[in-house]
Amino acid sequence: MYLDALLPHATLVRESEARGYRQAAYTLAPESGLQGSFEHTVLDGFEINYSHLEVSKRTTVQLNADKSCVEMHFSLSGRFVARNEVFRKPVEVAALQHSLFYVPEKLSTNFEYQTGEHPLTKVDILLDSSFFESISHEESAVHASLLQQLAGKEIVPDITGLLHVTPQMLSVLTDMITSRRTGYYGKMLMEARVLELFMLQTEAMQEQFPAKACGYLLESAGDIEKLYFIKELIDKEPELDHSLKKLSRQAGLNIFKLKNGFKSVFGDTVFGYIHHLRMEKARKLLLEGEQVSTVAYLLGYKTPNNFSTAFRKRFGISPGKFKQ
Repeated sequence: MYLDALLPHATLVRESEARGYRQAAYTLAPESGLQGSFEHTVLDGFEINYSHLEVSKRTTVQLNADKSCVEMHFSLSGRFVARNEVFRKPVEVAALQHSLFYVPEKLSTNFEYQTGEHPLTKVDILLDSSFFESISHEESAVHASLLQQLAGKEIVPDITGLLHVTPQMLSVLTDMITSRRTGYYGKMLMEARVLELFMLQTEAMQEQFPAKACGYLLESAGDIEKLYFIKELIDKEPELDHSLKKLSRQAGLNIFKLKNGFKSVFGDTVFGYIHHLRMEKARKLLLEGEQVSTVAYLLGYKTPNNFSTAFRKRFGISPGKFKQ
């Protein structure tokens, strides 16, 4: 995407390739309004685009996404304005800002590079859908939103906004930019640094926008009512085999929203909440004098041993000793 947009103005100056790792460096023609260097690195699952450009005149470059992906953006110096059909308004990006967002297939974006005292320096990392899915975590509201968008369910522009690049991020980015490792060692370094940046971005965005990041889950009062309905079903009979598929069907809420929405509203996963209720009910029944095997049966455990293991893990004591 970035390489295709700049190639008409670029000259290849360096190239290297190893298994699962390809690097190319280009210089930009002054007459294009952009003078400097561009480096394009391709690995299994993602690509890294590093730009260090002097902007002699206001220049617009059109980027066309040939496939959907998740983009990690880090602006280090300079400024530019991005416009496309997804953004509600033009997005102005200044120095030391970062963002993590979904890029739909065939999206066309105009980058208007602004002149200024400092060169335009930025790093754009594009994560393939499958790679993002492999490193995402379903309990992260930020990841959940991006997964929902990759699945084609919706597009949520500016879900996390622009945040300030932290010293930790800057250190990792500097290591990537200045590294001269190639081949196997270059591949290892880039993979490790991209994962570290991904972790730092996720932490920063979860902390800064906890409600906004998962707000898409609760699109209407109806969604919230459905979650409370599911909670009431579980409260009434926690011993039943409450599968996600069955609860989803009973409430008319898709499994994705059920899993992530339940945790965002009630502070626990569906199965974590069920386990909590079962253990509290077990404690009450044991105090009332019920036998361990009876309690295990009443709470839906297949064997007393399974129940005893769960009880001991929860309370630090076996149900038999708890009865004494």
